Amino acid sequence: MKNDGLWQAGVRSVEREEIRFAPNTIWQVQAQGFRVQFISDLPFELYAQDQIMITAGEMGTPSWAAFIGTVVECSSDSILLLTSPEYENRLMDIRKFERKFSPHLSLIGAREVMDRFGFFPSFHYDEITKVSMEVSEQHDSQKHLSVTINYTSAGEMEQPIDFYFEDIEPENSSPVEACNICLQLSFAYEDERIRVELDAVTGFAASFLCRRIVVQFHDS
Repeated sequence: MKNDGLWQAGVRSVEREEIRFAPNTIWQVQAQGFRVQFISDLPFELYAQDQIMITAGEMGTPSWAAFIGTVVECSSDSILLLTSPEYENRLMDIRKFERKFSPHLSLIGAREVMDRFGFFPSFHYDEITKVSMEVSEQHDSQKHLSVTINYTSAGEMEQPIDFYFEDIEPENSSPVEACNICLQLSFAYEDERIRVELDAVTGFAASFLCRRIVVQFHDS
């Protein structure tokens, strides 16, 4: 898996910067971001919507913090970062960051989703409209999971999105109910597989490992 991005960072400056995803479209979303300028060039390539684990401050002291951020833009020596505003005062003290997951590298079809919305959704409070488990015809031990989530934008626009999780290794799940609302869908690298956490407000939820993920618009 593509989780080889680990870097000891040194920060030159941090500035607030407004982010506009999918500007001048029906999917437009605005957010507060932070432009982080580094002292030296990045030793590896980052991509838009990469999820990175950021470590700031010195371990064992009150200044230490670890938190998740999303890369919006990246150049050789800076990133436009989306993270919780509560960590703004920690950004100048970034010590290292690690790529936890890259939709660009590891979700087949993610590019089309990001081109439309400007980002890859986390599906907060979106409805899960379909869940289907199947067993591979070639290998009885292999299970595949199909899930459709109805993404709803801040402007109440809706777009169903299909996920196909191949060769899954189930760990925990809750059953499908009449109403299934996603709290968050997240991904992370784990050895040679992808860890998927589908948390729910109500209804279907699941935690599992899989080898391959395909995503596409339901109407494509």
